[in-house]
Amino acid sequence: MSKKSGLLSIGDISKFTGVSIKALRYYERIGILKPAYVDPDSLYRYYNFNQTNMVFLISLAVELDIPLKKLSTFIGEDGIIDSKPLFAYGKEVTVKKINALEKGLKFIELLEEKIGIQEQYPMHEIYKRELPQEYCYVLPYDKSFDTADPLQIAKLFNDMPEIESDSEYEHSNELLEYGFLCNYNGNKLERYAFVEIPDEFEFEERLTIPAGVFLCRQSDESQIEKVLDIFKDHLDEKCSFIAIETEVFPGMFDISKSFLNELRVLVL
Repeated sequence: MSKKSGLLSIGDISKFTGVSIKALRYYERIGILKPAYVDPDSLYRYYNFNQTNMVFLISLAVELDIPLKKLSTFIGEDGIIDSKPLFAYGKEVTVKKINALEKGLKFIELLEEKIGIQEQYPMHEIYKRELPQEYCYVLPYDKSFDTADPLQIAKLFNDMPEIESDSEYEHSNELLEYGFLCNYNGNKLERYAFVEIPDEFEFEERLTIPAGVFLCRQSDESQIEKVLDIFKDHLDEKCSFIAIETEVFPGMFDISKSFLNELRVLVL
């Protein structure tokens, strides 16, 4: 009786499992799926039907992003798989993947919410929005800085230190705002780049933006240095106010350009 009697060719295994012949050969090369028999003349590969279970297991590992070389560590030289630690590892990887997907979904939902807010208001017209209190990490800059220059902007924000937290707060779960901020008290104008931070962060450079009804205006260019002109009917040189410029997310945008900017002013 031929040694390949009762065995399946590599083509048969491929059709049955849906895994390509190229992938099956790769699994052999890294030692996680060795053929039951290799014809010495033709070099054709043949497999036991039971080996389809291993193919499905490998496919599951691929789906869960388990590195196949990692999978090989659970297979002994005798070809026996130690399934308990393998499944424990698979469960750990799966939980991490689920958590990552949930964070990604939450981020998408936050973007959808931001888009919904942006679409409620007209471009280049002043409108009012009630906004909650916000905490910002700030870095001062002078009036020679060009808030429309991408290179200067990148350098300024790269100069900000990384903000780390030991709390359960995850930056990836929030759509933190960033941009430019002016604090005007009637005769003095202070300019800052800012990044929103959660309220548990304490820094000397922290600035609190109070809650209130803000005057706002959307534009496709930086407006922060023109705030007194844009809101001239609402502001004068004697009043005190905080102006914030940050990006908003439009439903449709040109990928070669930056997002829209929203300029917000709160009279103090």
